[in-house]
Amino acid sequence: MHLVPTTVLLSLLTSVFAATQFFTLDLAYSRQSPDGFAMDMMLANGQIDYPIVVNRGDDVVVTVFNNLNVSTAIHWHGMYQKGTQWMDGAAMVTQCPIQPGDVYIYEFNVGDQVGTYWWHAHFKSQYINGLRGPLIIKDPRDPYLRQYDYDLTVTLTDFFHNGSDYLLNNIFYNVNNTNADEPVPESGLIGGVGRYNCSVTQSHNKNCKNNNPLKQYTVTPGKRYRIRLINTAAQAHYTFSIDGHNLTVIEQDGVYTDPTVVNEISIHSAQRYSFILTANAAASNYWIRAVMFDTWAPTPTNLNGLNMDVRAILSYSNVKAATPITTKQAAVVPLVPYLLGELNGLKQTDLPDFWSYNQTLYMSFAYGPPFYNYPTATISIDSDTVNFRDSQYVMPMPGMDRPTLQSLIQNTTARLPDTINPISVHNNEWVFMMIQNSDAMEHPFHIHGHSFYILGAGNLRHQSVQGNGTLPRRDTIQVPACVGGRGGTGEQGCLKGFVNLAIKFDNPGAWLFHCHVEWHMSAGLVMTFINNGDGAPGALPDLNQNPDAVPWYAFDTC
Repeated sequence: MHLVPTTVLLSLLTSVFAATQFFTLDLAYSRQSPDGFAMDMMLANGQIDYPIVVNRGDDVVVTVFNNLNVSTAIHWHGMYQKGTQWMDGAAMVTQCPIQPGDVYIYEFNVGDQVGTYWWHAHFKSQYINGLRGPLIIKDPRDPYLRQYDYDLTVTLTDFFHNGSDYLLNNIFYNVNNTNADEPVPESGLIGGVGRYNCSVTQSHNKNCKNNNPLKQYTVTPGKRYRIRLINTAAQAHYTFSIDGHNLTVIEQDGVYTDPTVVNEISIHSAQRYSFILTANAAASNYWIRAVMFDTWAPTPTNLNGLNMDVRAILSYSNVKAATPITTKQAAVVPLVPYLLGELNGLKQTDLPDFWSYNQTLYMSFAYGPPFYNYPTATISIDSDTVNFRDSQYVMPMPGMDRPTLQSLIQNTTARLPDTINPISVHNNEWVFMMIQNSDAMEHPFHIHGHSFYILGAGNLRHQSVQGNGTLPRRDTIQVPACVGGRGGTGEQGCLKGFVNLAIKFDNPGAWLFHCHVEWHMSAGLVMTFINNGDGAPGALPDLNQNPDAVPWYAFDTC
């Protein structure tokens, strides 16, 4: 880990502001043992969590060489891709998959977006195999820049000892999986490192090393650290804390927030937070804790040897590194994501009142095996413009269909297939959206190409969690669980969770909106927002007038 003082960083960033940054992602198989168990992973440049770091305003050029034996695509999570919609990286939505042996060049400008993002494969759940990493956009105008001395990134994830193809086809879509149980990971990783109990199964012993060394982060007494926390898990919802230290949250999903002091952060898959940690505790070694929420109950979670209490170590530089003996803070000060307002952002009064929204959407969803012998996720929409019931998203098929964006560009008024759960929106108009959750677990929903404002959240018939300050703005938010129910899973007669969102659709294109629990997305918990630009000149490229406006490999290799 290499740390650069922010005073030096500011000078460097100013001198290279708005440059063109070139990167290469060489995707290939690599034998790794991040938790002590050796297995073949899909990695970029042979590295777990390969980082891409650029500056505000930069043009980014990433050449992807697919040396895998399967097709893939790379999504730039949180990037708006204004004017480069075909670079979003969602396979069969904004591009054709990258075939084995082929090359894809992603080119986009980050504009005024800054903060913490990530890149990951967006095809057949491949990112759980290792195709993921941080995407950091430095900001020379960071309002908090003088409040920290060093900048580092910490990733959290769940780790599986089998690849996504096996997990999908043999575990998740197994006809005997009548409860729609999600695959259970073998371990969790912090900073790409974890620890698996090799004695759990005999078959693992030959490839496994017990007591794998944990990740260690060394800090200097009195220094201040901006820590960028990214959850890149397939499903794991973590509660993150560092013994003996407060965390001052300053960013969520690439948006500066009001400074908020907590000692515990709940972070779902695809979410990101930055917090400032001051190394002002007694010089010692402290546990960094990332505790998984048990989303698999009542399914037994000990079959794979999973320890949901994932650890790393924070060590002060003036003491000898050792196994910590610290304990978690007794008084918990949790982060409330529905109240984490944007720094100098909009208030409720700055948005349209309820009756002035151009469109209102009421979304509910179901997850389980109601229609087939394998898990199925469906969406229902009630609105003033479109309605559908229990509709499962089906990705357009390579070799048979065209990517959704290609279909839109070639005919902006054509009817798109119902199987992609399309919802048409008007350009530059506001949409109010309520998502209701009847499941006993929280579900994190992510929007491509945009961010949204969070107006309130809670459980139906109960008071909404809603602040009086600025509104939270981000691209991924968890919908509260259904509570107060009965039965084995606690869902019978429960009070549905909900979150209310305000979205301004100012980016023409075809944009996914989906649950970021990877298994739920693969089961169809997805819909597509369609913005054809309403005929505005230049809103979408005219391939008849300019056939080179979109790189040929975006649409011609399916």
